[in-house]
Amino acid sequence: MKVTLNGVTTGPAGLNNGGFFGIKVQPQTYTASFYYRASQGASVAGGKLSVGFTDGGSSTVYAVSSVDVSNAHVGVWTNYTVSITATVSAPSTKNNFFVQFPTGSQGEFEFNLISCFPPTFKNRPNGARLDIAQAFADLKPGYVRFPGGNDLEGRSIAERFIWNATIGPLTNRPGRRGSWVGYNTEGFGLLELATFVEDIGATPLLAVYAGYSLNKETVPENQLQPYIDEVINEIEFLTAPADSNPMGALRKSLGRAQPFDIKYVEIGNEDFFAAESYRYRWPAFYNALSQKFPNISFIATTIPSGQKVPAVDDHNYETPEYFITNFRRYENIPRPLPKVVVGEFSVINDKTSDSLDFPSIRSAVAESIYRIGFERNSDVIIGGCYAPVLQNIDATQWTPNLILFNANITVRSTSHLAQQMFGVNRGDFILKSTATNSSMTYESVRQGGEGDGKLGNLYFIATKRTNDKVLILKLASVDANAITVNVQIQDSKTGSEGIQYSLSAGAGVDPDSVKNTISNPTAASIASQPISSTDGRFTVTVPSWSVVVVTLPL
Repeated sequence: MKVTLNGVTTGPAGLNNGGFFGIKVQPQTYTASFYYRASQGASVAGGKLSVGFTDGGSSTVYAVSSVDVSNAHVGVWTNYTVSITATVSAPSTKNNFFVQFPTGSQGEFEFNLISCFPPTFKNRPNGARLDIAQAFADLKPGYVRFPGGNDLEGRSIAERFIWNATIGPLTNRPGRRGSWVGYNTEGFGLLELATFVEDIGATPLLAVYAGYSLNKETVPENQLQPYIDEVINEIEFLTAPADSNPMGALRKSLGRAQPFDIKYVEIGNEDFFAAESYRYRWPAFYNALSQKFPNISFIATTIPSGQKVPAVDDHNYETPEYFITNFRRYENIPRPLPKVVVGEFSVINDKTSDSLDFPSIRSAVAESIYRIGFERNSDVIIGGCYAPVLQNIDATQWTPNLILFNANITVRSTSHLAQQMFGVNRGDFILKSTATNSSMTYESVRQGGEGDGKLGNLYFIATKRTNDKVLILKLASVDANAITVNVQIQDSKTGSEGIQYSLSAGAGVDPDSVKNTISNPTAASIASQPISSTDGRFTVTVPSWSVVVVTLPL
């Protein structure tokens, strides 16, 4: 940014920026930084610039600090960092960040890498926005795939995710065009991503570039080796000892001595779009990487014809009916391999064919049924993740999404609430559970048949959390009416007090009509109520079109 002051200023002059579709100003301390260079003959009256926040009309100043630039050498870039403390909240997010020259200044000035951060999650440098990060963390996710799918591929081979262009000082990160829209500065790069996943207690699933980009460019077979070497260096950067490996030493020099615990690596993204070339790209990457890193599990993004893979990533964007009718999908795949990561799934259409703008109760229930299927088949299912995760409501390329936000607030969708119920209440031991009605007997229930995980419009699984001996019963109903379920814990004579969590539209309410949005962020919420058992018996009322989780000490 070049600022030219034509003559000695007789009033304030400078630059404003409205942030990413607005700036939220509230009582807290912000950290601003920028590079500054003055030309010969330029002068700042009093030697100090002002930085801070104003409303959109620049009539109200909410916070301001001064930066002494008198020590800057002419023609030399100098970096400045300043804290800006706001003591009041602005009534809207239509605010500006400003850098202002005092009256009496003159000449030509340049600015670069201008940045202003509110406090970040865990106070990490270049870190995540607090409310968005907390929405992630509250899911208690089992894993996080990073840096993502399309972002990994980039718009072209040259614009792919290049790991070593996303680390170190921000001045050394050139950035690239965003895969969907805009520009990716890479300020939240590989090290920040891996640290964030660790901070929220999730297992990292590293996705690596495998020679195919969104413009359908493919690296020829005889030119793959540099890309394979790039991935080897990337994995070593994250996992190698700091004192005996150059990549580990590089990581240590950037402030992280301890290696990251990478158990899973996915080779590519959605390579069913380039299946012909994946026939040579998968074995080339897999053979080299699995030999170099024998303790890592590698995941394919499609199964190349005639080849075996240890694990594959499924992506499903479908209607509610698809996820409901495919409840038993993973009961019918071969054992023991390949294992499966359902890396992207979500309801994208309502019960007709219209595209969803936001997740609804109907879509959240349908996705939960599919997730119950994941748990029932956790011998082969590594994990599952809703996608896409984040949606800036003011810059939308895709709907629906898990977490909505603007400059002011973060909204947890119905799908987020359902997945949070599942993620927070995760067992580690599957219990045999069957359901019968008056026309059935316990003995008549066969594995994979009616009564095993499903009875009519009710879907369920029972697991145990072994560290504290808690029963976790998950149920999802697509029935138009509430269902009363009488539960018997076999061979149990004890009584205990537990909690029932429920997500529903409410009696008589169309489940398609209830959606959490920016204008109505709590249209749906998780309700809780106490529940008690006597002699191992208790009763659960499952509302119409609902997700229910019961936790009960055994």
